[in-house]
Amino acid sequence: MESSNSRFRKGAWSIVVVIVSIFTWFGLAGDLLAEVGIKPRLDQPVAKISEEKATEIALKAVPGKVTSVEIERKSGKNVYVVEIIEKSSGGEIDVLIDMKTGKVLGTER
Repeated sequence: MESSNSRFRKGAWSIVVVIVSIFTWFGLAGDLLAEVGIKPRLDQPVAKISEEKATEIALKAVPGKVTSVEIERKSGKNVYVVEIIEKSSGGEIDVLIDMKTGKVLGTER
């Protein structure tokens, strides 16, 4: 037979799940979790342009062959890092594309 203490804990957790679900629905879960000392993951990159569009933009800036596309954080921004083997020199160059604007932020060799 289940003890009343065990039933209370299960009931309490059920209430917590319902409350967090409601807060999540209304976009308030981050505030609730912060109140109890849990930091929600708000650093997930949100892309306004696709990886394909970033590749297209990078190839216009640096003609060549794309070898990879990664998402990284550079100078406080989430960026696509499009790695290209440059057509003219054959060297590898990374083109940094802002995920929100599609702007070329720079290159790295």
